[in-house]
Amino acid sequence: MQESTPAEQTPAPKQFKRGKVDLLNGPIDSTLRTFAIPLAFSFLVNMLYSWIDTYFVSRLGASAIAAIGVSEQLGFFIFNFGSGFAIGTGIIVARRMGEGDRKGANYTATQAVLSMLIFSVSLAIGLYFGLDFILNVMNLEPEVARLAKMYLAALLFGVPGNFLTFQINSIVRSTGNSVFPMMILLMTTVINAVLAPILIFGVGPIPALGMTGAGLATAGAQLIGGIISVSMLITGKTGIRLMMDKLSLDFALIWRIAKQGIPASLQMFSVSISRIMLFKFASGFGTSIVAAYTLGLKVDLFVFMTVFAVGIAMETATGQNLGAGNIKRVFLFHRSAMKQVSIVIAFLATAVFLFGDHFAGIFTNDAAIIRETTRYLHTAVFGYIFFGVGLVTTRVISGAGASFRSMVIVGGSLIFLQVPLAYSLSQYTDLGPQGIWFGVVGGYILFTGIAFIELSRRKWLSAKV
Repeated sequence: MQESTPAEQTPAPKQFKRGKVDLLNGPIDSTLRTFAIPLAFSFLVNMLYSWIDTYFVSRLGASAIAAIGVSEQLGFFIFNFGSGFAIGTGIIVARRMGEGDRKGANYTATQAVLSMLIFSVSLAIGLYFGLDFILNVMNLEPEVARLAKMYLAALLFGVPGNFLTFQINSIVRSTGNSVFPMMILLMTTVINAVLAPILIFGVGPIPALGMTGAGLATAGAQLIGGIISVSMLITGKTGIRLMMDKLSLDFALIWRIAKQGIPASLQMFSVSISRIMLFKFASGFGTSIVAAYTLGLKVDLFVFMTVFAVGIAMETATGQNLGAGNIKRVFLFHRSAMKQVSIVIAFLATAVFLFGDHFAGIFTNDAAIIRETTRYLHTAVFGYIFFGVGLVTTRVISGAGASFRSMVIVGGSLIFLQVPLAYSLSQYTDLGPQGIWFGVVGGYILFTGIAFIELSRRKWLSAKV
Protein backbone atom coordinates (compact mmCIF):
# COMPACT_ATOMS: atom_id res chain seq x y z
CA MET A 1 0.00 0.00 0.00
CA GLN A 2 1.26 3.46 -0.89
CA GLU A 3 1.32 6.13 1.76
CA SER A 4 -1.31 8.82 1.18
CA THR A 5 -0.14 12.33 0.47
CA PRO A 6 -1.06 15.27 2.71
CA ALA A 7 -3.71 16.28 0.22
CA GLU A 8 -5.39 12.91 0.68
CA GLN A 9 -5.46 13.15 4.44
CA THR A 10 -8.27 14.58 6.53
CA PRO A 11 -7.47 16.55 9.69
CA ALA A 12 -8.44 14.42 12.68
CA PRO A 13 -11.08 16.76 14.20
CA LYS A 14 -13.16 16.76 10.97
CA GLN A 15 -13.74 13.04 11.07
CA PHE A 16 -16.33 13.30 13.83
CA LYS A 17 -18.92 15.43 12.04
CA ARG A 18 -21.35 12.54 11.52
CA GLY A 19 -22.21 12.06 15.16
CA LYS A 20 -19.36 9.76 16.08
CA VAL A 21 -17.87 9.85 19.53
CA ASP A 22 -14.85 12.17 19.68
CA LEU A 23 -12.23 10.03 21.42
CA LEU A 24 -9.52 12.59 20.70
CA ASN A 25 -11.04 15.70 22.26
CA GLY A 26 -14.10 14.79 24.34
CA PRO A 27 -14.21 14.74 28.17
CA ILE A 28 -12.75 11.46 29.42
CA ASP A 29 -15.43 9.93 31.66
CA SER A 30 -18.51 10.84 29.61
CA THR A 31 -16.82 10.07 26.27
CA LEU A 32 -15.86 6.61 27.49
CA ARG A 33 -19.42 5.95 28.69
CA THR A 34 -21.01 7.27 25.50
CA PHE A 35 -18.83 5.05 23.36
CA ALA A 36 -19.01 1.97 25.61
CA ILE A 37 -22.75 1.86 26.34
CA PRO A 38 -23.79 0.84 22.79
CA LEU A 39 -20.95 -1.68 22.83
CA ALA A 40 -22.19 -3.14 26.10
CA PHE A 41 -25.68 -3.38 24.70
CA SER A 42 -24.23 -5.03 21.58
CA PHE A 43 -22.51 -7.69 23.67
CA LEU A 44 -25.65 -8.16 25.72
CA VAL A 45 -27.68 -8.67 22.57
CA ASN A 46 -25.02 -11.06 21.23
CA MET A 47 -25.26 -13.01 24.46
CA LEU A 48 -28.94 -13.60 23.67
CA TYR A 49 -27.82 -15.79 20.77
CA SER A 50 -26.64 -18.49 23.12
CA TRP A 51 -29.35 -17.80 25.68
CA ILE A 52 -32.03 -18.30 23.05
CA ASP A 53 -30.58 -21.62 21.94
CA THR A 54 -30.01 -22.76 25.52
CA TYR A 55 -33.52 -21.78 26.59
CA PHE A 56 -35.22 -23.84 23.89
CA VAL A 57 -32.70 -26.70 23.79
CA SER A 58 -32.86 -27.09 27.59
CA ARG A 59 -36.32 -28.58 27.07
CA LEU A 60 -34.52 -31.53 25.49
CA GLY A 61 -32.72 -32.52 28.73
CA ALA A 62 -29.43 -32.21 30.65
CA SER A 63 -27.40 -33.78 27.85
CA ALA A 64 -28.65 -31.11 25.46
CA ILE A 65 -27.63 -28.34 27.91
CA ALA A 66 -24.17 -29.88 28.25
CA ALA A 67 -23.93 -30.22 24.45
CA ILE A 68 -24.76 -26.53 24.01
CA GLY A 69 -22.09 -25.63 26.57
CA VAL A 70 -19.43 -27.69 24.84
CA SER A 71 -20.53 -26.43 21.42
CA GLU A 72 -20.32 -22.82 22.51
CA GLN A 73 -16.75 -23.28 23.69
CA LEU A 74 -15.81 -25.04 20.46
CA GLY A 75 -17.64 -22.34 18.52
CA PHE A 76 -15.69 -19.71 20.41
CA PHE A 77 -12.50 -21.60 19.57
CA ILE A 78 -13.44 -21.67 15.87
CA PHE A 79 -14.42 -18.01 15.90
CA ASN A 80 -10.97 -17.13 17.19
CA PHE A 81 -9.46 -18.05 13.83
CA GLY A 82 -10.94 -14.93 12.29
CA SER A 83 -11.65 -12.66 15.23
CA GLY A 84 -7.99 -11.89 15.81
CA PHE A 85 -7.61 -10.69 12.23
CA ALA A 86 -10.65 -8.45 12.76
CA ILE A 87 -9.16 -7.05 15.95
CA GLY A 88 -5.86 -6.43 14.18
CA THR A 89 -7.73 -4.59 11.44
CA GLY A 90 -9.49 -2.43 14.01
CA ILE A 91 -6.21 -1.48 15.67
CA ILE A 92 -4.75 -0.29 12.35
CA VAL A 93 -7.93 1.52 11.27
CA ALA A 94 -8.09 3.33 14.63
CA ARG A 95 -4.49 4.47 14.24
CA ARG A 96 -5.17 5.73 10.69
CA MET A 97 -8.24 7.61 11.90
CA GLY A 98 -6.22 9.22 14.69
CA GLU A 99 -3.68 10.31 12.10
CA GLY A 100 -6.46 11.75 9.93
CA ASP A 101 -5.75 9.32 7.08
CA ARG A 102 -9.27 8.31 6.01
CA LYS A 103 -8.15 6.94 2.66
CA GLY A 104 -5.69 4.66 4.42
CA ALA A 105 -8.51 3.49 6.71
CA ASN A 106 -10.76 2.72 3.72
CA TYR A 107 -8.00 0.79 1.97
CA THR A 108 -7.23 -1.23 5.09
CA ALA A 109 -10.92 -2.06 5.48
CA THR A 110 -11.20 -3.20 1.86
CA GLN A 111 -8.25 -5.57 2.10
CA ALA A 112 -9.43 -6.91 5.45
CA VAL A 113 -12.99 -7.69 4.32
CA LEU A 114 -11.79 -9.41 1.14
CA SER A 115 -9.29 -11.53 3.05
CA MET A 116 -11.88 -12.45 5.69
CA LEU A 117 -14.35 -13.65 3.07
CA ILE A 118 -11.81 -16.00 1.48
CA PHE A 119 -10.53 -17.24 4.83
CA SER A 120 -13.92 -17.83 6.48
CA VAL A 121 -15.33 -19.89 3.62
CA SER A 122 -12.20 -22.06 3.52
CA LEU A 123 -12.24 -22.51 7.29
CA ALA A 124 -15.90 -23.53 7.41
CA ILE A 125 -15.34 -26.22 4.79
CA GLY A 126 -12.28 -27.62 6.56
CA LEU A 127 -13.96 -27.70 9.97
CA TYR A 128 -17.07 -29.40 8.61
CA PHE A 129 -15.02 -32.38 7.48
CA GLY A 130 -12.92 -32.40 10.66
CA LEU A 131 -15.77 -32.21 13.16
CA ASP A 132 -15.71 -35.89 14.15
CA PHE A 133 -12.02 -35.73 15.03
CA ILE A 134 -12.47 -32.55 17.10
CA LEU A 135 -15.32 -34.02 19.15
CA ASN A 136 -13.44 -37.29 19.70
CA VAL A 137 -10.54 -35.35 21.22
CA MET A 138 -12.99 -33.85 23.74
CA ASN A 139 -13.73 -37.36 25.10
CA LEU A 140 -17.38 -36.47 25.79
CA GLU A 141 -20.16 -38.77 26.85
CA PRO A 142 -21.65 -40.37 23.69
CA GLU A 143 -25.02 -38.62 23.88
CA VAL A 144 -23.46 -35.21 24.54
CA ALA A 145 -21.06 -35.71 21.61
CA ARG A 146 -23.89 -36.74 19.28
CA LEU A 147 -25.99 -33.69 20.10
CA ALA A 148 -22.99 -31.35 19.90
CA LYS A 149 -22.16 -32.66 16.42
CA MET A 150 -25.70 -32.03 15.21
CA TYR A 151 -25.59 -28.45 16.47
CA LEU A 152 -22.10 -27.60 15.19
CA ALA A 153 -22.55 -29.17 11.75
CA ALA A 154 -25.42 -26.78 11.13
CA LEU A 155 -23.75 -23.81 12.81
CA LEU A 156 -20.71 -23.98 10.52
CA PHE A 157 -22.82 -22.77 7.58
CA GLY A 158 -23.02 -19.39 9.31
CA VAL A 159 -19.27 -19.00 9.85
CA PRO A 160 -18.65 -16.72 6.82
CA GLY A 161 -21.50 -14.42 7.84
CA ASN A 162 -20.38 -14.38 11.45
CA PHE A 163 -16.76 -13.61 10.59
CA LEU A 164 -17.65 -10.87 8.11
CA THR A 165 -20.03 -9.23 10.57
CA PHE A 166 -17.40 -9.22 13.31
CA GLN A 167 -14.78 -7.88 10.89
CA ILE A 168 -16.96 -5.03 9.72
CA ASN A 169 -18.15 -4.21 13.23
CA SER A 170 -14.53 -3.97 14.36
CA ILE A 171 -13.72 -1.62 11.48
CA VAL A 172 -16.69 0.65 12.10
CA ARG A 173 -16.09 0.77 15.87
CA SER A 174 -12.55 1.93 15.22
CA THR A 175 -13.87 5.09 13.59
CA GLY A 176 -15.74 5.98 16.79
CA ASN A 177 -19.12 4.58 15.71
CA SER A 178 -20.42 2.05 18.22
CA VAL A 179 -24.10 2.31 17.23
CA PHE A 180 -23.89 0.45 13.89
CA PRO A 181 -22.55 -2.80 15.44
CA MET A 182 -25.32 -2.63 18.04
CA MET A 183 -28.04 -2.36 15.38
CA ILE A 184 -26.66 -5.26 13.33
CA LEU A 185 -26.46 -7.53 16.37
CA LEU A 186 -29.94 -6.55 17.52
CA MET A 187 -31.37 -7.41 14.11
CA THR A 188 -29.64 -10.80 13.86
CA THR A 189 -30.66 -11.73 17.40
CA VAL A 190 -34.32 -11.05 16.63
CA ILE A 191 -34.01 -13.23 13.53
CA ASN A 192 -32.45 -16.01 15.61
CA ALA A 193 -35.18 -15.72 18.24
CA VAL A 194 -37.86 -16.14 15.58
CA LEU A 195 -36.18 -19.02 13.76
CA ALA A 196 -34.99 -21.05 16.78
CA PRO A 197 -38.33 -22.38 18.15
CA ILE A 198 -39.64 -22.98 14.63
CA LEU A 199 -36.65 -25.06 13.56
CA ILE A 200 -36.08 -26.81 16.90
CA PHE A 201 -39.67 -27.91 17.58
CA GLY A 202 -41.24 -27.62 14.12
CA VAL A 203 -44.30 -25.68 12.98
CA GLY A 204 -46.84 -26.91 10.42
CA PRO A 205 -44.99 -28.44 7.46
CA ILE A 206 -41.60 -27.61 9.00
CA PRO A 207 -40.30 -30.71 10.87
CA ALA A 208 -38.77 -30.60 14.35
CA LEU A 209 -35.00 -30.55 13.82
CA GLY A 210 -33.88 -30.42 17.46
CA MET A 211 -30.22 -29.50 17.89
CA THR A 212 -29.78 -29.19 14.13
CA GLY A 213 -32.57 -26.63 14.05
CA ALA A 214 -30.89 -24.59 16.79
CA GLY A 215 -27.68 -24.49 14.77
CA LEU A 216 -29.48 -23.58 11.54
CA ALA A 217 -31.37 -20.74 13.21
CA THR A 218 -28.17 -19.14 14.43
CA ALA A 219 -26.35 -19.75 11.14
CA GLY A 220 -29.18 -18.19 9.15
CA ALA A 221 -29.19 -15.08 11.30
CA GLN A 222 -25.41 -14.76 10.98
CA LEU A 223 -25.50 -15.01 7.19
CA ILE A 224 -28.16 -12.32 6.94
CA GLY A 225 -26.14 -10.06 9.24
CA GLY A 226 -23.02 -10.56 7.14
CA ILE A 227 -24.79 -9.69 3.88
CA ILE A 228 -26.28 -6.50 5.30
CA SER A 229 -22.97 -5.42 6.87
CA VAL A 230 -21.09 -5.80 3.59
CA SER A 231 -23.76 -3.85 1.69
CA MET A 232 -23.54 -1.00 4.19
CA LEU A 233 -19.77 -0.83 3.78
CA ILE A 234 -20.05 -0.81 -0.01
CA THR A 235 -22.38 2.19 0.09
CA GLY A 236 -20.23 4.00 2.66
CA LYS A 237 -23.14 4.56 5.06
CA THR A 238 -20.98 3.62 8.05
CA GLY A 239 -18.38 6.33 7.44
CA ILE A 240 -15.98 3.76 5.97
CA ARG A 241 -16.30 2.77 2.31
CA LEU A 242 -14.97 -0.27 0.52
CA MET A 243 -12.71 0.72 -2.38
CA MET A 244 -14.18 -1.50 -5.10
CA ASP A 245 -11.33 -0.63 -7.46
CA LYS A 246 -8.79 -2.01 -4.95
CA LEU A 247 -9.85 -5.66 -4.75
CA SER A 248 -6.48 -7.15 -5.67
CA LEU A 249 -4.96 -8.67 -2.56
CA ASP A 250 -2.25 -6.50 -1.01
CA PHE A 251 -0.21 -9.16 0.77
CA ALA A 252 2.08 -6.60 2.43
CA LEU A 253 -0.86 -4.90 4.15
CA ILE A 254 -2.55 -8.21 4.92
CA TRP A 255 0.64 -9.35 6.65
CA ARG A 256 0.72 -6.13 8.71
CA ILE A 257 -2.84 -6.82 9.81
CA ALA A 258 -1.95 -10.45 10.53
CA LYS A 259 0.99 -9.38 12.70
CA GLN A 260 -1.55 -7.63 14.91
CA GLY A 261 -4.23 -10.27 14.45
CA ILE A 262 -2.31 -13.49 15.05
CA PRO A 263 -1.38 -12.59 18.65
CA ALA A 264 -4.96 -11.42 19.19
CA SER A 265 -6.24 -14.78 17.93
CA LEU A 266 -3.77 -16.66 20.09
CA GLN A 267 -4.93 -14.59 23.05
CA MET A 268 -8.51 -15.61 22.43
CA PHE A 269 -7.39 -19.19 21.77
CA SER A 270 -5.86 -19.21 25.22
CA VAL A 271 -9.22 -18.22 26.70
CA SER A 272 -10.93 -20.96 24.70
CA ILE A 273 -8.31 -23.58 25.58
CA SER A 274 -8.53 -22.75 29.27
CA ARG A 275 -12.32 -23.07 29.22
CA ILE A 276 -12.20 -26.33 27.30
CA MET A 277 -9.76 -27.67 29.89
CA LEU A 278 -12.04 -26.52 32.69
CA PHE A 279 -14.96 -28.25 30.97
CA LYS A 280 -12.83 -31.39 30.78
CA PHE A 281 -12.08 -31.18 34.51
CA ALA A 282 -15.79 -30.62 35.20
CA SER A 283 -16.80 -33.63 33.07
CA GLY A 284 -14.85 -35.84 35.44
CA PHE A 285 -17.45 -35.02 38.11
CA GLY A 286 -20.50 -35.81 35.96
CA THR A 287 -22.91 -34.23 33.49
CA SER A 288 -24.61 -32.10 36.16
CA ILE A 289 -21.31 -30.33 36.91
CA VAL A 290 -20.75 -29.64 33.19
CA ALA A 291 -24.29 -28.28 32.92
CA ALA A 292 -23.73 -26.14 36.02
CA TYR A 293 -20.53 -24.69 34.60
CA THR A 294 -22.35 -24.01 31.31
CA LEU A 295 -25.06 -22.02 33.09
CA GLY A 296 -22.56 -20.33 35.41
CA LEU A 297 -20.50 -19.14 32.44
CA LYS A 298 -23.60 -17.55 30.96
CA VAL A 299 -23.99 -15.44 34.09
CA ASP A 300 -20.28 -14.59 34.03
CA LEU A 301 -20.46 -13.47 30.42
CA PHE A 302 -23.54 -11.38 31.15
CA VAL A 303 -21.63 -9.55 33.88
CA PHE A 304 -18.56 -9.21 31.65
CA MET A 305 -20.49 -7.48 28.86
CA THR A 306 -19.60 -4.17 30.49
CA VAL A 307 -15.97 -5.22 30.77
CA PHE A 308 -15.73 -6.27 27.13
CA ALA A 309 -17.40 -3.04 26.01
CA VAL A 310 -15.08 -0.81 28.00
CA GLY A 311 -12.13 -2.94 26.88
CA ILE A 312 -12.91 -2.33 23.21
CA ALA A 313 -13.49 1.35 23.95
CA MET A 314 -10.04 1.45 25.57
CA GLU A 315 -8.46 -0.30 22.60
CA THR A 316 -10.00 2.17 20.16
CA ALA A 317 -9.25 5.21 22.30
CA THR A 318 -5.65 4.08 22.72
CA GLY A 319 -5.16 3.58 18.98
CA GLN A 320 -6.68 6.90 17.99
CA ASN A 321 -4.94 8.95 20.66
CA LEU A 322 -1.53 7.42 20.01
CA GLY A 323 -2.07 8.15 16.32
CA ALA A 324 -2.76 11.77 17.25
CA GLY A 325 0.16 11.89 19.70
CA ASN A 326 -2.07 12.24 22.80
CA ILE A 327 -0.29 9.80 25.13
CA LYS A 328 -1.55 11.45 28.31
CA ARG A 329 -5.18 10.84 27.31
CA VAL A 330 -4.47 7.11 27.03
CA PHE A 331 -3.66 6.91 30.74
CA LEU A 332 -6.59 9.14 31.65
CA PHE A 333 -8.91 6.82 29.75
CA HIS A 334 -7.38 3.81 31.52
CA ARG A 335 -7.92 5.32 34.95
CA SER A 336 -11.51 6.17 34.07
CA ALA A 337 -12.12 2.68 32.70
CA MET A 338 -10.91 0.98 35.88
CA LYS A 339 -13.10 3.23 38.02
CA GLN A 340 -16.27 2.83 36.00
CA VAL A 341 -15.87 -0.89 35.42
CA SER A 342 -15.27 -1.56 39.13
CA ILE A 343 -18.43 0.31 40.15
CA VAL A 344 -20.65 -1.51 37.67
CA ILE A 345 -19.19 -4.95 38.37
CA ALA A 346 -19.46 -4.53 42.14
CA PHE A 347 -23.19 -3.92 41.72
CA LEU A 348 -23.65 -6.85 39.33
CA ALA A 349 -21.56 -9.22 41.45
CA THR A 350 -23.77 -8.48 44.45
CA ALA A 351 -26.88 -9.22 42.40
CA VAL A 352 -25.40 -12.49 41.10
CA PHE A 353 -24.44 -13.61 44.60
CA LEU A 354 -27.95 -12.96 45.88
CA PHE A 355 -30.04 -14.17 42.95
CA GLY A 356 -27.86 -16.57 40.93
CA ASP A 357 -29.99 -19.59 41.84
CA HIS A 358 -33.03 -17.96 40.26
CA PHE A 359 -31.17 -17.69 36.95
CA ALA A 360 -30.33 -21.39 36.95
CA GLY A 361 -34.00 -22.12 37.63
CA ILE A 362 -34.96 -20.45 34.34
CA PHE A 363 -33.15 -23.13 32.36
CA THR A 364 -33.65 -26.26 34.45
CA ASN A 365 -35.62 -27.68 37.34
CA ASP A 366 -32.90 -30.21 38.15
CA ALA A 367 -32.05 -29.56 41.80
CA ALA A 368 -28.47 -30.84 41.44
CA ILE A 369 -27.71 -28.49 38.54
CA ILE A 370 -29.26 -25.51 40.33
CA ARG A 371 -27.27 -26.28 43.49
CA GLU A 372 -23.95 -26.61 41.66
CA THR A 373 -24.59 -23.52 39.52
CA THR A 374 -25.26 -21.51 42.65
CA ARG A 375 -22.10 -22.85 44.29
CA TYR A 376 -20.09 -21.85 41.24
CA LEU A 377 -21.53 -18.32 41.19
CA HIS A 378 -20.99 -17.79 44.93
CA THR A 379 -17.30 -18.43 44.31
CA ALA A 380 -16.82 -16.81 40.89
CA VAL A 381 -18.19 -13.38 41.88
CA PHE A 382 -15.08 -12.70 43.96
CA GLY A 383 -12.98 -12.70 40.81
CA TYR A 384 -15.19 -10.42 38.74
CA ILE A 385 -13.56 -7.08 39.54
CA PHE A 386 -10.07 -8.53 39.12
CA PHE A 387 -10.99 -9.82 35.68
CA GLY A 388 -12.51 -6.47 34.69
CA VAL A 389 -9.51 -4.40 35.72
CA GLY A 390 -7.08 -6.85 34.15
CA LEU A 391 -8.91 -6.92 30.83
CA VAL A 392 -9.15 -3.14 30.34
CA THR A 393 -5.46 -2.93 31.23
CA THR A 394 -4.43 -5.45 28.57
CA ARG A 395 -6.66 -3.67 26.05
CA VAL A 396 -4.54 -0.55 26.45
CA ILE A 397 -1.49 -2.59 25.54
CA SER A 398 -3.11 -4.29 22.53
CA GLY A 399 -4.66 -1.00 21.37
CA ALA A 400 -1.17 0.46 21.15
CA GLY A 401 -0.28 -2.29 18.68
CA ALA A 402 1.63 -4.46 21.19
CA SER A 403 -0.64 -7.45 20.54
CA PHE A 404 2.07 -9.99 21.30
CA ARG A 405 2.62 -8.56 24.79
CA SER A 406 -1.10 -8.65 25.45
CA MET A 407 -1.29 -12.24 24.24
CA VAL A 408 1.52 -13.36 26.54
CA ILE A 409 -0.20 -11.77 29.55
CA VAL A 410 -3.59 -13.39 28.89
CA GLY A 411 -2.34 -16.73 27.63
CA GLY A 412 0.27 -17.11 30.33
CA SER A 413 -2.18 -16.24 33.09
CA LEU A 414 -4.96 -18.57 31.95
CA ILE A 415 -3.16 -21.60 30.54
CA PHE A 416 -0.12 -21.71 32.78
CA LEU A 417 -1.62 -20.38 36.01
CA GLN A 418 -5.41 -20.67 36.09
CA VAL A 419 -5.74 -24.14 34.54
CA PRO A 420 -3.07 -25.84 36.70
CA LEU A 421 -4.48 -24.13 39.79
CA ALA A 422 -8.01 -25.36 39.03
CA TYR A 423 -6.76 -28.88 38.35
CA SER A 424 -4.69 -29.05 41.51
CA LEU A 425 -7.46 -27.76 43.76
CA SER A 426 -10.08 -30.09 42.27
CA GLN A 427 -7.90 -33.23 42.11
CA TYR A 428 -5.59 -33.00 45.12
CA THR A 429 -7.84 -31.43 47.76
CA ASP A 430 -11.22 -32.28 49.25
CA LEU A 431 -12.83 -29.37 47.37
CA GLY A 432 -13.85 -31.54 44.42
CA PRO A 433 -15.55 -29.54 41.64
CA GLN A 434 -15.50 -26.42 43.79
CA GLY A 435 -11.71 -26.51 43.45
CA ILE A 436 -12.22 -25.66 39.78
CA TRP A 437 -14.24 -22.61 40.77
CA PHE A 438 -11.55 -21.44 43.23
CA GLY A 439 -8.95 -21.93 40.51
CA VAL A 440 -10.91 -19.63 38.19
CA VAL A 441 -10.88 -16.83 40.77
CA GLY A 442 -7.20 -17.32 41.56
CA GLY A 443 -6.33 -17.13 37.87
CA TYR A 444 -8.15 -13.80 37.52
CA ILE A 445 -6.21 -12.32 40.44
CA LEU A 446 -2.86 -13.38 39.01
CA PHE A 447 -3.86 -12.12 35.56
CA THR A 448 -4.59 -8.63 36.89
CA GLY A 449 -1.28 -8.40 38.74
CA ILE A 450 0.72 -9.38 35.65
CA ALA A 451 -1.21 -6.92 33.46
CA PHE A 452 -0.42 -4.01 35.79
CA ILE A 453 3.26 -4.87 35.90
CA GLU A 454 3.48 -4.87 32.10
CA LEU A 455 1.49 -1.63 31.78
CA SER A 456 3.81 0.17 34.18
CA ARG A 457 6.88 -0.85 32.12
CA ARG A 458 5.53 1.20 29.16
CA LYS A 459 7.43 -0.80 26.54
CA TRP A 460 4.15 -1.18 24.65
CA LEU A 461 4.29 2.52 23.76
CA SER A 462 7.03 1.83 21.20
CA ALA A 463 4.93 -0.60 19.13
CA LYS A 464 4.69 0.24 15.41
CA VAL A 465 1.32 0.09 13.62
